[in-house]
Amino acid sequence: MIDQANASSSAGALRGLVVLEVGMVMQVPLAGQVLGDLGADVIKIERPQGDITRGLDFEAARVGGMSAYYAAMGRNKRTLALDLKNAAALEILLTLVDRADVLMHNFRPGVMERLGLGYRALSARNPRLIYAAGFGFGEAGPLADRPGQDMLAQAFSGLARGGLQSEQPPQLTNSPIVDYGAAMSLVQGILAAVIERQKSGLGQMVSTSLFDVSLAMQLCEIASESIYGVKTNWIRQAMLVRTADGWVAVVMLFRDNPLGLLCQALNLPDISTRPELATREKQIENLATVQRHCEPAFAALATAEVLERLAAVDLLCSPVNEIPEAISHPQANQNGIMWQVEVPGRGPVPLAGLPVRLSRTPPGVRIHPASIGAATDEVLSSFGLSEQAIQEARSRKAFG
Repeated sequence: MIDQANASSSAGALRGLVVLEVGMVMQVPLAGQVLGDLGADVIKIERPQGDITRGLDFEAARVGGMSAYYAAMGRNKRTLALDLKNAAALEILLTLVDRADVLMHNFRPGVMERLGLGYRALSARNPRLIYAAGFGFGEAGPLADRPGQDMLAQAFSGLARGGLQSEQPPQLTNSPIVDYGAAMSLVQGILAAVIERQKSGLGQMVSTSLFDVSLAMQLCEIASESIYGVKTNWIRQAMLVRTADGWVAVVMLFRDNPLGLLCQALNLPDISTRPELATREKQIENLATVQRHCEPAFAALATAEVLERLAAVDLLCSPVNEIPEAISHPQANQNGIMWQVEVPGRGPVPLAGLPVRLSRTPPGVRIHPASIGAATDEVLSSFGLSEQAIQEARSRKAFG
């Protein structure tokens, strides 16, 4: 586990950067958390009923706890509840914008403009503001108004058909990899704009979309189709095989004769001498034959012994773990990727941290996930609103 005592005491690389997160679900909230992990003052502005992720966890609802999905992306933020359909709430948000460095949102095109919170309006008010938007399919174009979602992006972009033959059904990745990539892309754009602002003194608009990111994630596959008209299939170069006590993944890449090495490791007759299996390319084309030849030997051995034998001949191999096995592995502890985060009602629990390390200003947990609007008064006071102004806004239902 990461040493949170040291991490929390660090100033953080982005200390002093004020970020307004006006977004829901994953793309923008995760980007906000990353900036917060790095030391920025992130203010999560939620609707009075809260981020959508607060209601997606059915187990949390059953036991009356905080949504695990919200907790996963809710650290290092001060939470402020604002009903943006309320004039008093909009006035408050504009007051925050005047002193903010970054505003992020992931609403559909036109929504923020109708609220008077579009890029042109806010940059005219605060020329140094970096305005970051995460879209589903893009800001303009024939699909701009469609709702964006990770699995839809996987389907539309071709990711769900990657590595599959025409007769095979498409497959979605369970983890929201496109959302994660889009969040990291948005952070990348924001940080580039922050650096550029040091020269120009001006903010700018930064945007990305789930569709663009899902295509960019397939850069090698797209290059193969564009240049040679060939569909790249990485999956067919790997085997998932049962052992006596689990599963292993064996990858046939980067070795001249992986089948020969496999037979050597498992003490099997070397069938790589057959003409139809004489090259790595032919072995991959006939991987079903290779797997049938090796399966009995795998099944007779424990996973640990399989790994030891294949490592001895330098074949790429890994156990197929469940999440508890992966996060409790000594390597995860060595890397410090699991952070102890205080979740209301559950105490400190290990959650996935930021997979980036900085030697002098390490990221870490400074603020634990909190309830809706928990820091409303604190945030508004820190932006110069008097107690009387806050009470007046409350009487006008600005906070719902």
